[in-house]
Amino acid sequence: MDAAHVAALETHGAMAARLDANVARVKRGKANMFLDGCPIVYAGAIEATEGKVKTGDWVCVTDHAKAPICVGFYNETSSYAVRALAMCWEEESVDGDVVIARRIREAYELRVSLGLVGNERTTCYRLLNSEGDRCSGLNADVYGDIVVASSTAAWAERRRDVILRSIADVVGENTKVVWRRDQKMYEQEGEPWNGESVSYYHAATGEEIAEGVPSEVHVVENGVKYVVDMAGGHKTGFYVDQRDNRAALREMVRGKRVLDVCCYTGGFALSAALGGAASVTAVDSSESALAVAAQNAELNGVADKIEFVRADAFDFMQDALDSGAAGSYDVVILDPPKFAPNKTALAKALPKYVGLNKRAMALLSRGGILVTCSCSGAVTQDRLLPKVVNEAARASGRFVTTLSVTGAGKDQPIDPSYAFGEYLSVVTARIA
Repeated sequence: MDAAHVAALETHGAMAARLDANVARVKRGKANMFLDGCPIVYAGAIEATEGKVKTGDWVCVTDHAKAPICVGFYNETSSYAVRALAMCWEEESVDGDVVIARRIREAYELRVSLGLVGNERTTCYRLLNSEGDRCSGLNADVYGDIVVASSTAAWAERRRDVILRSIADVVGENTKVVWRRDQKMYEQEGEPWNGESVSYYHAATGEEIAEGVPSEVHVVENGVKYVVDMAGGHKTGFYVDQRDNRAALREMVRGKRVLDVCCYTGGFALSAALGGAASVTAVDSSESALAVAAQNAELNGVADKIEFVRADAFDFMQDALDSGAAGSYDVVILDPPKFAPNKTALAKALPKYVGLNKRAMALLSRGGILVTCSCSGAVTQDRLLPKVVNEAARASGRFVTTLSVTGAGKDQPIDPSYAFGEYLSVVTARIA
């Protein structure tokens, strides 16, 4: 720690007292990762708590000698014992509600600087990206005048009114919020489950809305129109993280035969059709997702250019190969679901990724373009997807030239002290 940090810590020496003695003290030798900014203080790192600390309390995390490190929300049940929202050497209030409001305002200002706010060509973006915006356990996406918040932490549920008010302060007083909850995550956080996975609120007042909030909303991304199912769709209803990758695809498909596998509501397929592709085939196993995808194609005037097929990704590609379709496509996009939810699942997941990419390569013409994705953090954090592509190519007798390795858009920032926040990897490659 440099001299400036030491001096700042000295000025915060009385912080624990000003927090009514709510303290979580970490074990000897465990402080460095939190001093370096890791936003998650794990239960196994905590030696003891002081004060009547309970879930949802704003606490000061100290080292074993009681020197303050960071402040955040405590959870007595979760393995994520403290989700830190501020370091002690920052000019931050000891009031957690004030810090929440500041974090949300800072996140909004970042999106303004990225040109996403007030942009008529793009009316959907990520407002809050959990640890990347120093609000661990809370994501929020803007869809026009509606915000969809996804809560996976006890503190977010208990400070919901503050979060809603802070969103209203930056996005607008008339903002409505769709609040989505994940039962599994809530149980891990020790929160009682009331069976409500979705609720609706007025952001400014915090009042729950019984009716009047549409389940679907129309948005625009880089001029492409989409219907978003905010209540029932994956994540917050739409994969805003792939915005830049969809735009990049649009520039490389003119006159090409395109296959979009695991197309969900048609993001890549629409970009291909609007980019002048000669033909587009879009495959997904979800009937409801394909229904929305077809609706999106109609909205953009490309319904006659896209063939939607309901099928399992592996089965579709294998059946196509068995019927003699090898080399039938010039561009193949793979955007499968999460095969590896954690590192222990990698042993089973990696052969699936290789198998999927082998089939895609077999369907590609020589010199064709493969755009392959993984939303598994365990794959992305260990930079495994390029290796998967290479292995699939070797097994297929093909040669890979990597054109780019990308991830989520700039509105999904990553905290460099918390690599687990990085989950999406996209490899674009020429397959000879």
